[in-house]
Amino acid sequence: MIKKSAVLAAAALAATRILASSGVVFDDANGNGSRDPGEAGVASVEISNGVDIAFTDSGGAYQIADRPGAQVFLIKPRGWRPTLDASGLPKFHAPAGDHVDFALTRSDEPDDMRVLVMTDPQPITPEEVGYLDRGVVARIGKPAGVTLGVTLGDVVYDRTDLLGQVASVISKTGLPWYSIPGNHDLVLGTPDEAAAVAPFESVFGPSTYAFHAGPALFIALDDVRPIGGPRYVGGLRPDQFEFVANLLKVTPRSEWVVVMMHIPMFSPDAIGTEGFRPADRVKLFALLKDRLHPLILSGHTHYQRHVNYAAADGWDGAAPLHDYNVAAACGGFWGGPKDADGIPVSTMWDGTPPGYAIVGFKGGAVTMDYVPARLPADHQMSLHAPAVVAPRLGYISYYANVFNGDDSWAVSARIDDRGWLPIKRIVGWDPTYASDYLAQDSSAQATPGKRLPDPVVSYHLWRGSLPADLSLGHHTLQVKAVQPGGREYVSGQDFQVANP
Repeated sequence: MIKKSAVLAAAALAATRILASSGVVFDDANGNGSRDPGEAGVASVEISNGVDIAFTDSGGAYQIADRPGAQVFLIKPRGWRPTLDASGLPKFHAPAGDHVDFALTRSDEPDDMRVLVMTDPQPITPEEVGYLDRGVVARIGKPAGVTLGVTLGDVVYDRTDLLGQVASVISKTGLPWYSIPGNHDLVLGTPDEAAAVAPFESVFGPSTYAFHAGPALFIALDDVRPIGGPRYVGGLRPDQFEFVANLLKVTPRSEWVVVMMHIPMFSPDAIGTEGFRPADRVKLFALLKDRLHPLILSGHTHYQRHVNYAAADGWDGAAPLHDYNVAAACGGFWGGPKDADGIPVSTMWDGTPPGYAIVGFKGGAVTMDYVPARLPADHQMSLHAPAVVAPRLGYISYYANVFNGDDSWAVSARIDDRGWLPIKRIVGWDPTYASDYLAQDSSAQATPGKRLPDPVVSYHLWRGSLPADLSLGHHTLQVKAVQPGGREYVSGQDFQVANP
């Protein structure tokens, strides 16, 4: 049993800390956000000022030191939910003050829990907010069996005046929704970090916080560090490390620990560009290494990738640490030709269509599924193969882009009724996306609206070769992708073998 008293730094305030916030966390039985007669306090709820952790007593009362410029916030306990505002945002925070009360209502959060994960919706105009509404949120609807939703940064694209509009659109899901800031949510160029993140925090609350839900502790970390002008780097502040350390001291090792950040800790490209400070990665790894079930969720890259940190990366845990870098809701920045609904196709530069993830917890395992926002849910790959080939030619490649794939997937292919044979994962451009991108340069007319962005390598691309002994006539290529757990997806494409 973990002794909570070990970190009750705020319960007996240091003599040098005079200002303090106090209040009560209560069971808001009627859900009106106010404490009414007979509504009891909730004991053993964690309260934080961004560094220290305090606990409510048997009557729901707490006291915690104020930190300059910091908000006081409740760390939602499992089985409860904060009151939601009109935009579906949890009211779990307040400016530090003499007396701050927090309302909670009971909520069913089973061990088998699913969370909707969105990143980089990133509209730069009200029109693009409409794309998000019609192209992503309308697809989500009011999802059954999903407990909550999160956005992993870049809620907007340098338009902090649109933050509230995006929050209102996402509220249509009916889910309690949590967000962290990305680089495009900050007022970069402001020398003061607090001032840079202030517009975001005025809508969503603290940019670093935590909550418990189902079997997991979710830790939201603002990892964008302004370094002058429009520049930034991924990293964490000393107070954030202290917050995580204090929080983990009172969190059982058996509980999942899900760290949510915008900028991933791995290099964002194949040439090893530094996006996150290596020393900060080492510090965070040290805090997480003894946890039984750690997981990282990140965004920022506008592609999809699964990274497993190991000893070569400085990770010293018993098993590899998984970082799921989720594809962007805006895809390729709301670019490319428009579909039948007037929404840009916005394919990402690795060939992934725009969408969102569903992260599920079941027992000691976690599932990570990707949902293309404007395609059938089982559309999990795209194929690229020649339409026609000459007979008796070898080394003619075909490609399968398995959007959520990594080395844990089994990918195989067959021609017609021949047996299934495994094909190999490679790192390279998705040829379909590359051809669509290059077509913009070949067109005699300027591309209306935003162009598709330059291609980058895909980390979920498989390549095979057509057999050289195919007869003249019609043939069918099929590719089968099997994800961990056994779910299977099959896609096909017809082609011809014909004499030149």
